[in-house]
Amino acid sequence: MTPQDLVTRNVRLVSLPEVCIQVQALADSALTTAEDIGEVVGKDTALTSRLLKLVNSAYFSLPRKVDTVTRAVNLIGMRELRSLTLAASAAELFNRIPSHLIDMATFWQHSVFCGLVARNLAQSCNVLHSERLFTAGLLHDVGRLLMLMKLPDQTAHSESRRMQSKQDICEIERELIGFDHAEVGEALLRHWNMPDNLCASVRHHHNPAAADDARLEAALLHIADQVTHSAQESKDPLGSPFYDPYGALLDADLSAERIASEALGEVQPDALALTRVNQADIIAAIGKSTVAFNQVLDLLYPMAWETPR
Repeated sequence: MTPQDLVTRNVRLVSLPEVCIQVQALADSALTTAEDIGEVVGKDTALTSRLLKLVNSAYFSLPRKVDTVTRAVNLIGMRELRSLTLAASAAELFNRIPSHLIDMATFWQHSVFCGLVARNLAQSCNVLHSERLFTAGLLHDVGRLLMLMKLPDQTAHSESRRMQSKQDICEIERELIGFDHAEVGEALLRHWNMPDNLCASVRHHHNPAAADDARLEAALLHIADQVTHSAQESKDPLGSPFYDPYGALLDADLSAERIASEALGEVQPDALALTRVNQADIIAAIGKSTVAFNQVLDLLYPMAWETPR
């Protein structure tokens, strides 16, 4: 079996909602207007509400309230709204994974914070269309969810071995399963007709030097991933009476210097050389991400708060 087989054999399982598919198609057309996007999204009142709340959140910090999707497109751009629509839809596809296989609260916590850090680092590097890094961060581990649904024993075994060693998870997955979660994530994003650079950055976020034309995006995603892992390590373990799946990241700005220092020790040197990201950039990105984290998680993935702790 290949990553592509895993996706194509489960097309119904991984199919996006119709409104999301329509938005993706419209965003690819040069003839699409803000009114076109607003009309399509407006058919889904729940999605419309979540998107407008997000646009009016600390994630954007706009000077005035936005009350229509059309207005949102005009202010933040079609690419940004496309990314947010995908993000708001993706989690609903994977909300039935048994809790004994994965703590979904921690998974979406990691994904959201990683997306925020990646976006903020991209902005500090003056990368055009930084919203692609937010989407990449949100979805960089989505392949793992599909593997847990369809290959639960092998995937759980891989994670167990990772916890007992310092071996890279992708190496373990390739050894035990034949492919890794980053490859599955790429196959899934291509099934959703996502841009090539987004697919490549997800595919190579553990090894950005191999990402060819997407090296910069993959490097930023790699750094953001390591920053998020470092922030999460301060969290009390699942089952502890002090366990709070969100506290470590909500308070990350209080220990941003330590988190940045630890992350830099794990980041591949090539990624730092390519992006020219330094400790001050990471500290600033952590601070900005912490401000928006609570609202973004609540709006994109409200089901995460209901995960048993």
